[in-house]
Amino acid sequence: SDSRDITRVVRAERATSFVVFLGVLGLSLALSLFLARTIVRPLRRLSLAAHRVRMGRAREVVVPRFAKRRDEIGVLARALADMTQSLRQRTDATEAFAADVAHEIKNPLASLRSAVETLDTVSHPGLRAQLLDVVRDDVRRIDRLVTDIAEVSRLDAELARSRFERVDLGQMVATLVELYERDAKARGVEIAFARPEPGSATVLADDQRLAQVARNLIDNALSFSPPGGLVCIRVTGDPEQVTLRVDDDGPGIPAANVEDIFKRFYSERPADEDFGRHSGLGLAIARAVVEAHDGSIVAENRIAEDGSVAGARFVVRLPVAA
Repeated sequence: SDSRDITRVVRAERATSFVVFLGVLGLSLALSLFLARTIVRPLRRLSLAAHRVRMGRAREVVVPRFAKRRDEIGVLARALADMTQSLRQRTDATEAFAADVAHEIKNPLASLRSAVETLDTVSHPGLRAQLLDVVRDDVRRIDRLVTDIAEVSRLDAELARSRFERVDLGQMVATLVELYERDAKARGVEIAFARPEPGSATVLADDQRLAQVARNLIDNALSFSPPGGLVCIRVTGDPEQVTLRVDDDGPGIPAANVEDIFKRFYSERPADEDFGRHSGLGLAIARAVVEAHDGSIVAENRIAEDGSVAGARFVVRLPVAA
């Protein structure tokens, strides 16, 4: 056979193989660049942002959201961005809470220190008795603050671990009303309760925390209602939500402070109430508990026919149990 034909065929096949190799190499490089641009580079940006968040050196770490991406990387980016925002809000809330706690505790401590230092220089029995009363009031206030602060600090963790069960809000409030009737009579206040149909006001909730909200609202209503006043409590249910409404005959809420009453350590109590009995955390805890149950709580003034304020009204709305 003529070897030149064989050599020519082998060279042609080698050339074809080389062209195919160059094509595969180019395709591999293009695919690698595409994957690096669409997968590796975004993952590196997310990893770098997560590392900065973990180190905590930068106050405002911008986590890319990749809003135009609808794939798994886009979902992951938005989840990391939302998580970072939530962590930042919790950090800010913790710092603000720590500052509020320090401020609230310093006030009774300063009063307590002043009374104790003055006690050594006073010999008059009446003045010493007054200073001792100040010391007792400050100690009670500090004890109340520490107890409520500890409860607030545990609230989120306890609600996260709680297993919500079906709770008949109407039956729960009816039981609480029976417990408060004696206290109401001692204050000269009457309680009127509109009981719903059994099973018509059922919610999914932590019964102890929900009872804490109801107790706080009833206790506030009794505190602000004058002798001879009436506290009206109503529980209603519809296919969408369950509503708890508590009305009192007190002086109402200053228009500028309707939202402030739900802030931590804000307290506006009746003038004749014992000093240090309330820390100003009750309504803040109530709002946190209600919002953890996907509900809402609002405060407003009851307006009489002549346009005057007839009292305060608190309304709690919770989703009905499926």
